[in-house]
Amino acid sequence: MLRERAEFARNVLYVADLVIVSVNFFAVYTFILYHGSLHWIDFIPGVDVIPVPAEPGQYLQAYWLVLVIWAVLLKKRGEYRYLRLQTNAKIFTRYFFSGVLFFVFFTSFAFLLKFGFLSRVFIAIYTVTSVLWLLIDRLFVLAAAHYMRTRGHNVHHILIVGTGRRAQEFLSIALRHKEWGYRIVGFLDKEPKTAEKGISGYPVLGSLDDMPKVLEKTVIDEVVFVVPRSWLPVIEKCILYCEAVGVPATLATDFFDLEMASGVPKEMDGFTYLTFETRRLKSPELIVKRTVDVAVSLFVLILSLPLFAVIALAIRLDSKGPIFFRQVRCGLNGRKFNLYKFRSMVEDAEKRLEELKRHNEMTGPVFKMTNDPRLMRVGRFLRKTSLDEFPQFWNVLKGDMSLVGPRPPIPSEVDQYEPWHRRRLSMKPGITCIWQVSGRNKIGFEDWMKLDLQYIDRWSLWLDLKILIQTVWAVVGQTGK
Repeated sequence: MLRERAEFARNVLYVADLVIVSVNFFAVYTFILYHGSLHWIDFIPGVDVIPVPAEPGQYLQAYWLVLVIWAVLLKKRGEYRYLRLQTNAKIFTRYFFSGVLFFVFFTSFAFLLKFGFLSRVFIAIYTVTSVLWLLIDRLFVLAAAHYMRTRGHNVHHILIVGTGRRAQEFLSIALRHKEWGYRIVGFLDKEPKTAEKGISGYPVLGSLDDMPKVLEKTVIDEVVFVVPRSWLPVIEKCILYCEAVGVPATLATDFFDLEMASGVPKEMDGFTYLTFETRRLKSPELIVKRTVDVAVSLFVLILSLPLFAVIALAIRLDSKGPIFFRQVRCGLNGRKFNLYKFRSMVEDAEKRLEELKRHNEMTGPVFKMTNDPRLMRVGRFLRKTSLDEFPQFWNVLKGDMSLVGPRPPIPSEVDQYEPWHRRRLSMKPGITCIWQVSGRNKIGFEDWMKLDLQYIDRWSLWLDLKILIQTVWAVVGQTGK
């Protein structure tokens, strides 16, 4: 019954959200159509900041596109799962990125379908107001639900199996969040003698063998197993019994005292399993990151074509050999790819590396030398201005790299990595990262690795933007060379 009610609530919210974005579409159209009171915004002579929209029939075509995109985004992004446990911060973040994705998809499809009648102001106003209305609606619904639960309505009765530290932590969390509507009925333990004791004022109703009796005589909406991994063989019969009587059984999976990794449930054609990940990257944010990578790299490559021609000519006049330097590097999770740079060294630079290793200025399995004799004259200028790195925008466009991420190492360096160093390969490499804007050669290898891991653990789109701005500043100031 509870499952059907939850599914019904999710469907109602889904339909309500589609109604909101639909009504908002026509409301924004009507508002802009009759914006005479906003004539003061058109402060540029001869230019309509808010142009009069096209005929309703044309916008009706766009409406169906809008409805399809929102319907897919809201459904696929899981906006209606775990409604009971959602927080205001999570709701805001999810709807914000839904709005970003909607704007990207809508403008892309509108361009492909040649909807030239759509004004950019309309799209921008509609996207922002839709996100705001969806956010207000969800916050209102959850506030009403929280209000009802704190007064004893729509309560979810929980039986906890286990009485150890982790089980008591689960109890503390449930008690802190009364708005979730979780009412703890009591505990079950492995040993019958524990039944004489209570846990923080809540009774221990018996041992595992008593579960059928407890479920028969007590209202239980869900059984939560918070047990050590040594209990797994003995709780199997309990979980099977829950399945037989139709009571949901939830198993806490923090069996190992991992410092960074967390368990992520996954499903593959009916096969369920648990993955322990050190950093769970969110798909919507990764889509935005990839979209920015493609847009920026394509823009830079097209804009830099004349500069590329000049650099190519300078390299050709300075030294024999190819214009581009190609080197095998390690990317995401060790994938090998060819990294491209403008050649800044003499043609046989790789062969001369061994004789120069005693002049290495870096610790660890990397080589850096300030006055490297292998550098060409034009190469010194390219290194100083970071122009030698520009062909890597092609790597970004191809998907081997990102604009921001740990620098891609060569395979021989990776072979010397300690296990914790290899975690920097868990994210796609980039043209720039925290190390590039923090001193580069002035930072030792171990600190370099820690900075990369710090980036991975703290990653967000805002951090990427901050690093990109700092990189531009570092290149202009020619710091860390």
